Amino acid sequence: MSLEKFITDMLNVELDELDSITSIPQSDDSIVIKLKLCKKENVSCPICHGKVKTHGYYSRKLLHSTLVNRKCTIVYQQRRYICDPCEFTFHEDNPFTSSSNGCTYETTINVLKELKHTNSTYSSTAKRFHLSPTKVQRIFDQHVDIPRKTLPEVLSVDEHYFPNSDQDGLYIFVLMDFCTGTLIDVLPDRKKDCLISYFSNIKNKTFDHKTGLSELNNVKYISIDLTDNYRDIAKAYFPKAIICADSFHVLKHLTDDFKKIRTRCRRNTQDETLVYLLTKFKYIFNFGIDLDNTPRYNKHFKRYMNYRDIISIIFNNFPELERAYDLKNQYILFNRTADYKNAKEDLSDLIRKFGESNIKEYEEFYNLLINWNQEIINSFIKVRSKRINNSYIESRNAKIERLIMNAYGFANFKRTRNRILYCINKDDNYRI
Repeated sequence: MSLEKFITDMLNVELDELDSITSIPQSDDSIVIKLKLCKKENVSCPICHGKVKTHGYYSRKLLHSTLVNRKCTIVYQQRRYICDPCEFTFHEDNPFTSSSNGCTYETTINVLKELKHTNSTYSSTAKRFHLSPTKVQRIFDQHVDIPRKTLPEVLSVDEHYFPNSDQDGLYIFVLMDFCTGTLIDVLPDRKKDCLISYFSNIKNKTFDHKTGLSELNNVKYISIDLTDNYRDIAKAYFPKAIICADSFHVLKHLTDDFKKIRTRCRRNTQDETLVYLLTKFKYIFNFGIDLDNTPRYNKHFKRYMNYRDIISIIFNNFPELERAYDLKNQYILFNRTADYKNAKEDLSDLIRKFGESNIKEYEEFYNLLINWNQEIINSFIKVRSKRINNSYIESRNAKIERLIMNAYGFANFKRTRNRILYCINKDDNYRI
């Protein structure tokens, strides 16, 4: 393949469209390509459609990213026309770039494709395509502006820590379609006044006076964590929707409270052996651990022991910890095996047991079960064979966390919102 053919393929232009082309290697291993396009026939004035003539040339420098491992600059001799009748001047059309852009179309597209990945930062993309980080951000802002999606039948909401925002809040608020995993929108704050303004705006813009309905009526179920503000907003703006408490957050409260009981036992004992067991073997209290595993030699006891031997020693000395352990496992088993039909009765029995346990650390969980009783029961409802919960949105939050960590934080909320939606929603794309 000739050098001219290689260059024309790289620039996506036919050889017969070029008046001249020259490749000039530079001392820094970059390359400069000088070119001029052939004059097109039948060019007319875009204003009066009169006859035009060439009115000189001017050089435009365009960065081109096809040669990723080598900086490439196109010096394009752009022809300018002037109209004889009206004296309007304009430049010729070209296949490389728009009138105001200093990069070729292909560079812009390559940058935007690179930024689709959560592990790509503006700085790493700039380095890869021989641009400045500011230029990459401008390209992104110019071509990526993703609108809000329509509210779905099953709405999951959650927050994510975002302390460096140019907005007032420390947390962003994420809305997701539970059934598809598509992010609906990202809000700059999780505070009540921000959510009220957002949902009020949707209601006002989409309200149909004939039916008395708005887009808010699309939502039949809403999954939230255990935040009173979210429940208040859900009741106010989605009065007919069923509110479901996320089971993950309920279990987190339970396991945190159990941890407080274990650490209290460790703190209050003077027995070094018990301190050793409560510290080194804390994982044996996890649900589902095989306590009858093959015994292993324990240097501290100088004998072979399995997990049941160890937990028996602990429980013989801390009967309250054993009761807390049994209660914890009963709730976890209920959470895994109950269904919507029997959840109310089973949960009522568990609330009674936690209340009668007289374990002070479990008072918080006991009150939580009472306060969120109906929402916990609702969480056992299944839609499309899937129990409603926030595990899907938590996985999306993990991607958001990775995106923010790779970038060492973001400041511009609008750009961050677009980047989150652009990276996580596979169908959200750029516009050229």
